[in-house]
Formats: sequence, C-alpha cells, structure tokens
Amino acid sequence: MADKLTFYTNPMSRGRIIRWMLEEVGQPYETVILGYGTSMKGPDYLAINPMGKVPAIKHGNAVVTEGAAICAYLADVFPQANLAPANNEERALLSLDVLRRRPDRSRSER
Repeated sequence: MADKLTFYTNPMSRGRIIRWMLEEVGQPYETVILGYGTSMKGPDYLAINPMGKVPAIKHGNAVVTEGAAICAYLADVFPQANLAPANNEERALLSLDVLRRRPDRSRSER
C-alpha cells in the first residue's frame, strides 16, 4: 500500500501552487482545510508544523513545509510525473536556479 499523502492548506494561502503540483503528480491525496488563527494554531496541526503555517504536506512519515520545498519533494518522490530533470547535472542546475530567485531582486540582478 502506498504512503498516505495529506495536503494541509487554507483557501486564502499559497496552497494553490501545491494543489496544482499534486494534480500534476497524479497521486491520490487528502486535503485538510485549516482556519487562520484557529485550527492552524491548534495542537493537532502544530504537531505537523510547529510554525503553524500552510501549506504543508505529510507523506507517510515525512512532513514538508514551504512551497518550493514541497514542489521539489513531490518531483523527487514521484519521478514518473516527469516534473523535474532525470539527469543529475540538469537537476543541480535547476536547484541552483530556484535558490537564486528572490522576489526582492529584478531579473537583471539574478
């Protein structure tokens, strides 16, 4: 049996990016909607993410938070979806490119 995949989000969060990635991966997942300041800060969710923020995913025993990390994790764990390069050199270059991008810099500074 495959590990259960659970997606924690709030409709007003950046969780839409993760939902898109989950749909691209094509694996079944459960969605848990959390309220800001209520269930998101409750003990059940703080056991998942001590920062009390969304989005987050739980896949088996692995918990991943932060959008870019979740997308990278899903691409790694589900390679059959072809969402990241299979070649290690190209994969390393992609990782460097993602890490270099910061919203506070213009394209010419990257």
